[in-house]
Amino acid sequence: MKNRFQFILSFSVFVILFLGFFLYFVWVENIVYNNLTKQALDDNLTIGESVFDMFEKADVPVENKEEFLQLVQETCDVLKLPNEGYICLVDSVGNLLAAPGLKADKKVNIASASFRSLNRDESFSFTDFYESKPFTGYYEYEQYDYSDIVVAMNYDMMGYKMLVHQSAKMIRGHAREKSLPLLWGGIVLTVFLSVLSYFVTHYQVKKYQFRISAQHAQLAKVNNEIKEKNQTLRGKNMILQDLASEKDALLGIMAHDLRNPIGGIESVINLVSLAGELNSEQKEYFSLLKSQVNSAQDLIADVLEMNKLENDKAELKKERIDLVHFLDQKIKDFAPLANKKEIEIVADYNVSENDIETGTNELNRIVDNLLSNSIKYSPIGAQVTVGLKSEKNNLIMSFIDKGKGIKEKEMPMLFKKFTKLSSRPTNEESSCGLGLYIVKLLSQKIGAKVKVESVYEKGSTFSVIVPL
Repeated sequence: MKNRFQFILSFSVFVILFLGFFLYFVWVENIVYNNLTKQALDDNLTIGESVFDMFEKADVPVENKEEFLQLVQETCDVLKLPNEGYICLVDSVGNLLAAPGLKADKKVNIASASFRSLNRDESFSFTDFYESKPFTGYYEYEQYDYSDIVVAMNYDMMGYKMLVHQSAKMIRGHAREKSLPLLWGGIVLTVFLSVLSYFVTHYQVKKYQFRISAQHAQLAKVNNEIKEKNQTLRGKNMILQDLASEKDALLGIMAHDLRNPIGGIESVINLVSLAGELNSEQKEYFSLLKSQVNSAQDLIADVLEMNKLENDKAELKKERIDLVHFLDQKIKDFAPLANKKEIEIVADYNVSENDIETGTNELNRIVDNLLSNSIKYSPIGAQVTVGLKSEKNNLIMSFIDKGKGIKEKEMPMLFKKFTKLSSRPTNEESSCGLGLYIVKLLSQKIGAKVKVESVYEKGSTFSVIVPL
């Protein structure tokens, strides 16, 4: 197994290095080829200009077409260019007028050939090629697997175009010859590094075998210690779960048992208020006492509801609800509370479909908490907006106030138990820090999501996203 691993690793190193050197060789070959091609095109351009100068010095009359073509043909026959290069002459329809070995009675047309740019990403028709001044690129005959680099220049005196060729295949061969030593050097280096990797791996495997045997014993010892600690943690976790259950049960019992005495205190306050006329100081004390009793009753109600929700395993009972009608009724229900602070509740609905199937009791409690919070934390004379809109497959209820808002650093604590933030109710209303935690539990139960956006000193928006 060990020898097989070393062989596979060494072979992998060989393959990776060989591929790397081969790709590098191809890359270098392309660079050399491109440089040789550029040099060949520069040479062709120089050759073409020299041939034009020679034609002009020959002083052939422009009107003497036959004498001119004979001169060009003689030049084509004797002129030898690098890389099997040659020159030829064509007219505007592709007829070959002069080329090495071309007979006067032989008709050759190159209009069916293709012409491509140097990077081969653009193809030209013969007409496009003929109108280029000058053209530098590839001249190709696909049916003969034939390709040259070519510079084509206009000979304005006679209206023809001269093509100066060099074989692309020959240039590619020269590029490969220049780059081949690099490939052989890479192969030798690849073999050397592969053999070296085999022996280095062999040494490292031996070295790590000694370490592994020592570490194995240490790991076995640590594993036993971890098992013992896990058993201890399981025991402590069970104790904590029992304590949490006892705490929840005790909290529920205390809240339930406190309802009667607090209710008794409320009854006494009401009886005293009816017993006779109270002076202003007595009225202030009884008003404060009644406010504290109401706060205690709200806290007890929230604790009992939280305890019920945390331990509720009952299946959700869904009903069909018209949300527009539902929210309108809620606005009416909370109008007296809002009027005490001269707050206007405004409805802003934009929905195409307003019916949903969800838990009525749960949704009712969610809206009660969020709408009462919006009123509670809004300044006197402000405006609270109750919004409803459709978005994809959801209906979104929003409750927007212009209160103090929530500090950014306090946002993560928003939906935790008994959380009281720096922003306080604006008219000394009670707040026990359970309302938003209950909203979170109820939203999870009906499959909704609660989202909060708030800017400190400007207000908050609480949104409930209910799936259709």
